[in-house]
Amino acid sequence: MAVELVMPRMSDTMESGTIARWLKQEGQDVKKGEPIAEIETDKATMQLESYAGGTLQRILLKEGQSAPIGTPIAVIGEAGEAPAAKAAPSAQPPPSVTTAAPVPPTPTPTPSQGRIIASPIARRLAEELNIDLRGVTGTGPGGRITREDVELVAEQQRGLPAAAPAAPVAPAPTAPVEPAAAPVERPLTRMQETIARRMVLSKTTIPHFYVTAEVDMAEAAQLRQQLIEAWTEVRVSFRDLIVTAVGLALKAHPIVNASWRENAIEYHGDVNVGYAVATEGGLLVPVLHQVDKTGLRTLSKQLKDLVQRTREGKSMPGDFEGGTFTVSNLGQYPVEDFLAIVNPPESAILAVARIEKKPVVKGDAIVISERVHLSLSADHRVFYGATAGEFLGTLKSLLENPLSLVG
Repeated sequence: MAVELVMPRMSDTMESGTIARWLKQEGQDVKKGEPIAEIETDKATMQLESYAGGTLQRILLKEGQSAPIGTPIAVIGEAGEAPAAKAAPSAQPPPSVTTAAPVPPTPTPTPSQGRIIASPIARRLAEELNIDLRGVTGTGPGGRITREDVELVAEQQRGLPAAAPAAPVAPAPTAPVEPAAAPVERPLTRMQETIARRMVLSKTTIPHFYVTAEVDMAEAAQLRQQLIEAWTEVRVSFRDLIVTAVGLALKAHPIVNASWRENAIEYHGDVNVGYAVATEGGLLVPVLHQVDKTGLRTLSKQLKDLVQRTREGKSMPGDFEGGTFTVSNLGQYPVEDFLAIVNPPESAILAVARIEKKPVVKGDAIVISERVHLSLSADHRVFYGATAGEFLGTLKSLLENPLSLVG
């Protein structure tokens, strides 16, 4: 018996979703629990796992189209079952189509051409600019076509210089200066709209204040190297040590883990730390739950898996829910210090800069030590400078005496 797949609720704030990419095509077999599509929500692009097995008989919602939660998006029938009759085509055109200049649909590659691998944003942009993805060379992992690849082709089509003449010609009169290429406007994705709205809300309604501490990471660096040699199944990173320390510091200072409410301050029962991840579509913050109760070895595995899923667009419902504090880490870049924006409804966010070797005074001697700046951005309605200083003092002590992080 045929089963309709409907647009699922994949986050607590989701009202509708957009089909970014179908991972299966009509006529292909689908196993129960197998990823069948990528759906773009207001928070991220997540994989939809089929809750029925059989044959994908019909795709009701095409790539790039949106629908409210509960709308049928595909039909799956039993293996060998005759496909259901297709409904008449919808009279409503996709958003990118106009009656004056219809945009042809993105061509479906034939088996001989191979499957086109492109990011959801690249596919949407190519459709808007009427660019055939079969003529675009992908520079992403595994030849994946990125937004930049499509933009490059658009620039070439708009301003490609004329080919040189086959034979020399007499100098021509001074040619008029070609007008500058017109700027390209790209509609915001659902995720970009959400990020922009939340950041404006944060900076206009939350009274931020900032406190910075410099931490000696020499002992943490030595411990990390020892753990790399001892734990062969996981490679502990500085981010693992910092996130673990953050969890313990939040447990010691629960007000930093709290949230502002209109007439009260809400203290959270769990310490759930979000970790900011830069992706092609925007900045995402997946969440590690109960960090204060998770050992370093387990946390290292969980954080690596969470970040990898987020970057590959394979996030699952629940990955972005329940955060009570956020860590933003730019340690992989030449950044000495920076300040982050609080991620509401949380009351604080920690900015982690690059770990650098610096000359410092220890006793009466000048030695070379590995140092890092940790900057706390906080909501002044929830707690004040003294509390922020105490929290950073606890975090500094944990990282400078890191044996307490190994559990």
